[in-house]
Amino acid sequence: MGIFETSRCITLQMEGIRFGHLDRKARYDQVISVLNSSNPSLSFPDLFKNQHQLKGFYRLMNNKSVNHSTFISGYQTGLISYSKEQSNADPWILVQDTMLTDYNSRNLDLGYTQTERSNGFLLHHGLLLDEKYIPLGLLHQEVIHRERSDFGKAAYWRNKPTSEKESNKWLEGVETGIRFSKETGRDLIHVMDREADIADVINKCIRADQYFIIRARHDRSTLTLSEKDKTDTPELFRMYQLLPALPNPFTITRRLRNEKGKEYQAICAMNYCSLKLRDIDQEINCVWIKEQLADQSHPPAEWFLLTNCAIKDEKDAEEIPEIYSKRWTVEDFHKCYKTGCSIEKRQFDSRKALAASIGLLAISAVILLRSRYLAKHQHDTPFEIIITDKAEQELAKKLADKYLMPVDKQLCEPHSALWWVLLLGRMGGHQGFKSKGLPGWQTLHKGYSFFQSMTIGYNYANNSS
Repeated sequence: MGIFETSRCITLQMEGIRFGHLDRKARYDQVISVLNSSNPSLSFPDLFKNQHQLKGFYRLMNNKSVNHSTFISGYQTGLISYSKEQSNADPWILVQDTMLTDYNSRNLDLGYTQTERSNGFLLHHGLLLDEKYIPLGLLHQEVIHRERSDFGKAAYWRNKPTSEKESNKWLEGVETGIRFSKETGRDLIHVMDREADIADVINKCIRADQYFIIRARHDRSTLTLSEKDKTDTPELFRMYQLLPALPNPFTITRRLRNEKGKEYQAICAMNYCSLKLRDIDQEINCVWIKEQLADQSHPPAEWFLLTNCAIKDEKDAEEIPEIYSKRWTVEDFHKCYKTGCSIEKRQFDSRKALAASIGLLAISAVILLRSRYLAKHQHDTPFEIIITDKAEQELAKKLADKYLMPVDKQLCEPHSALWWVLLLGRMGGHQGFKSKGLPGWQTLHKGYSFFQSMTIGYNYANNSS
């Protein structure tokens, strides 16, 4: 049992991994048991304190039959199985985004990220969310090495087709979603940021009957307007000028994030219309939203969102930025990966072994993300879903009387997901949710390590009596 939930969704993803050999499977079971019961941000020597276990872990990562795709394809298999088990057929959300890694202090050459002297690689993710926006797992991950010989050759790649450029990562993510839909019969909504505003990506979604919501980067020319939005303006428009000038905008209040990732409530003007854009196969919907009365600390947020989701009225239009805002979830996943799993501190002698460990740790990052999401957004979820062991449940309830402060008990329902996270935080030294927000990963793991020590003594006392 680990610090966070081991739900059916997570279990199926781990069971989906195929090693082709019983010894490798047994070794993986030992490794994942340690990860689920410890702090995955620790170094591997600190995680596997037994030398035999540590040696077995490194042998698994360096085995020629175990690579990055071993884990990612396993997670895909598990997510497909989980989808088939669900009684509803509501569309799920596939959020794509890219993160940079920093291995500048390592001797292993991994390629460049932004500057010629940098050392690292890109990780492109497709994070799957259910219809309630709860993170399910990593449906897609691509490791991208920018070879040093290609540095400074942007002009050379500019005229290449998308399939031959780094931008192909978006097409690969969409392709993974297409295969998932075919296997499960479930529709997906692909959510992508401005970097994915590529005609080939949009057209691939259209041709495969995949829904998408993409934030526009290009001020595309528009060829036609729907009857609702026709005006006396010229026949050829520019999208960025057209949408804010449409008649009858409406006002909504919604959550936004500033540049530091902090959420806040904002009053926004909004409008939408259907457009035929140059280079796009068919007419699509465009939604415009702009923050009103923004303070001086940041410029007003403004989004132009492209989608083929149906928009019949203002309510449908409001749903588009709401779904797009769930792209923040993958940014939180990146924090789980970097901080909660310390992927940039891992050391191996080969790209292959490092990439395999990145794939292995992905499930730990998902578990961290899911549990924190439940505590923040669905905090009344019973903590028994996270802690399934009866003895641990009993101990947690006893410890809560000692560690939870009166203010904690006012902020959460007893024995809920938030109650459990606040308990671990207090046991790890957190000063309280009201003044400091949710406990961080390091504090939670510190609290859980203490809880585990208490569990051992608790079980020993009960078995001895």
